[in-house]
Amino acid sequence: MSAVNSYLTSIQQDALKEIFNIGSGNAATTLSEAIRQKVLVSVPQIKISGMEEALSSLIKPNLPVICLVNIFVGDISGCTIWLMPGDTALEFAQLCWLRAPIAQKEEKFHFGNIHRQISSILTESYLNTLGDMLELTTIPSTPIMLSGPIHIVMGKIMAEYTRGGGMITYIQNRFRFLGGPRTASGYFMMLPDNNSLKHIFTNLKIDRT
Repeated sequence: MSAVNSYLTSIQQDALKEIFNIGSGNAATTLSEAIRQKVLVSVPQIKISGMEEALSSLIKPNLPVICLVNIFVGDISGCTIWLMPGDTALEFAQLCWLRAPIAQKEEKFHFGNIHRQISSILTESYLNTLGDMLELTTIPSTPIMLSGPIHIVMGKIMAEYTRGGGMITYIQNRFRFLGGPRTASGYFMMLPDNNSLKHIFTNLKIDRT
């Protein structure tokens, strides 16, 4: 039996997928309008594992990435992660700079600011969906940028959510951007803490135990 199946019932998994499917669709639409590119998004994946298992599942642990972390607090708390391979992150940001009104508010091209804006758009779209559907209020932070090999970057983030050797629950979507010289991909993840996950199920009127 997989970690997900041993930890969440099929009803709980389906409920989370439904909510985050709506959230990812809203996020893709909002982001497409903001950066003036067609955005495709995958079906959300619900994953549960210990930190070591999560890190060992990375296909290219030494792959350089840029990563934006948004911490959110309120009725639920946790963080979101916007992650893109380093070899496409700069090219993608430059394309956004040429096309996107949100980027051109800056006088000069700024790689970090463009990815921070993308991270904020995605985070707010997901949190607004949770707020509308479950009557939850959350406040996101300003995104924090990290960079380096993916196993080191993700290890630092996940360590904050697996203290005491516990399991970590995260929801993941892949976003693909069409219209550039090559298709760029990025990954968006939401990591609610355990108490927040319980709160979500309570508002859904689904017993987690």
